[in-house]
Amino acid sequence: MLNWLPDVNLVDGTLVSTLRIVVFAGIVALLVSMWRRWRTLLVVIGIAVASGGLGWLGAWLVSDVFNVFGVSIGAVAMRRVGLGFAELGLLISVIVVAGSWRSWRRWVALLVAVASLCFTALQVNSTFGQYPTLHAALGISKFGPANDSLLRTSDLSLGDWRGRHHDLPDHGTVVSVHIPTQASNFRPRDGVVYLPPAAVADDPPQLPVIVAMTGQPGAPDDMFTAGQLQPVLDAYAAKHDGIAPIVVVPDQLGDAYQNPICVDSQQMGQVETYLMQDVPDWISHHLPVSTESSQWTLGGFSQGATCTMQMGPANTARFGHLFAISSEMQPNNAPEAEMIDQYFGGDRSAFVAKTPLGALAQHPAQGQDVLLAAGSNDADAQAAIAKFVPVAKQSGREVQTFISQGTGHDWYTVRAVLPPIIDALGNRLGLADQEEPAQTWPNVVRATP
Repeated sequence: MLNWLPDVNLVDGTLVSTLRIVVFAGIVALLVSMWRRWRTLLVVIGIAVASGGLGWLGAWLVSDVFNVFGVSIGAVAMRRVGLGFAELGLLISVIVVAGSWRSWRRWVALLVAVASLCFTALQVNSTFGQYPTLHAALGISKFGPANDSLLRTSDLSLGDWRGRHHDLPDHGTVVSVHIPTQASNFRPRDGVVYLPPAAVADDPPQLPVIVAMTGQPGAPDDMFTAGQLQPVLDAYAAKHDGIAPIVVVPDQLGDAYQNPICVDSQQMGQVETYLMQDVPDWISHHLPVSTESSQWTLGGFSQGATCTMQMGPANTARFGHLFAISSEMQPNNAPEAEMIDQYFGGDRSAFVAKTPLGALAQHPAQGQDVLLAAGSNDADAQAAIAKFVPVAKQSGREVQTFISQGTGHDWYTVRAVLPPIIDALGNRLGLADQEEPAQTWPNVVRATP
């Protein structure tokens, strides 16, 4: 009976609207009912204001001072945390001053406080678009495992395939897959694969492939649930006779709240080996993909983008294209000195070599190009782009940038920039003759420095 529950919208659906009405209507009713006790009312309001200030201060300290999350949660999230604390401070003070448990105010305040906690959590979540449904919030994959008929290779070139008649589905297929660790001792979770209509044909051609990585905290599903990648790819395939890149999203984290910083280490396993050897080997032996590096792309969002910029420049023989959405300047799971000691044996030069700037500077392009994206409200990611561009160009790489207007370090940026990124990649991969005009995506500023 409750099969619908995991798909409840946690961002802007009926649940959020209902909680908003309950919270604000309940608070207004409680305040109006106390208007004759104006001294008590002033005390309650004062506690609410103080609580809101403390909540905002705590969010700011955790985010921007102690940098617990590696990146700032942003002004909007801080305001919503502050508002939530203000609501709870007000409601708790009403419970205290209401008197007997027979008082309706106490019971209403208690119920509204519970609703306020839920509403605040959903509001903070909606700031980032991280968990669109309960499926995502509970870490339950909505994609079923791939059957053997979908996992197959091909010797048929895309040019030869185009000349034949094909009965193709209207949409691509998204499945979960287990990508084993052959050369590494890393323990990943299952990955996710998108197969465009051409890839599920009776005789699929060799297609381009994108290896994409999600952010942290996160899971491979996020690229399709929070990032809404499938509709973007399906729309592209619909315009190009069912042809679009195959997308493989491996797990580079091992756990939602773990950050192995995409290097081989004794602490968290050989993550880089897994991503640069095990994953490409599995793709080559199980999917209809081209063997040419010009047909392979590495990309990601946030931590996944940082990983892309750490590893991609050193692997030009495998990946001809890179895209990084909201990349950080360097891997970040601890203070820099601690990371250098823990992962690099105290060798700072080894650490620098594994940063995006170090990797770009040390490895010539060899035909590799880079697409960089960020939200207009994400100052850190834009600062990183400003530093990446000249170093990437000096290494011989072509660079293109995308700035999403009005978004921050969040999945709204991913959703905004993925369509122009996929379009630009399609042009580089030979799937289209030219890119869509800039006005196709009015909220994204596209530039080639």
